Amino acid sequence: MIKKSKTLLTQKYDIAQKIFSELTNLESRHILFATIKNHKSIQDISREQKIPLSSVYKRMESLKECSLIHEKVDFSENGRVTRYYQSKIKDIEISITKFDPIIRFTKNKLMKND
Repeated sequence: MIKKSKTLLTQKYDIAQKIFSELTNLESRHILFATIKNHKSIQDISREQKIPLSSVYKRMESLKECSLIHEKVDFSENGRVTRYYQSKIKDIEISITKFDPIIRFTKNKLMKND
């Protein structure tokens, strides 16, 4: 007997599942909390949070995909491109009632869009 997967349910909750997954990752949470007040480079985050650079790069891509982090591109004096990141959210509240997830975000009012 072959069981069919519930494709519609999977698609309906896809973004919610991605956000849940991202928030269950300890490194992602450290990155989000470390970047609430100010934009920081990946190197700064890695050094401050003691997370390997490769892990910060990987987590940053996932956080951007979920729209939880803002990326700012800047040019240094020597012409190099530098990317800085800041959390778009201050906190999140997640609740699940009768199969429906509810995600409430509190916007990070300290975010600088310069």
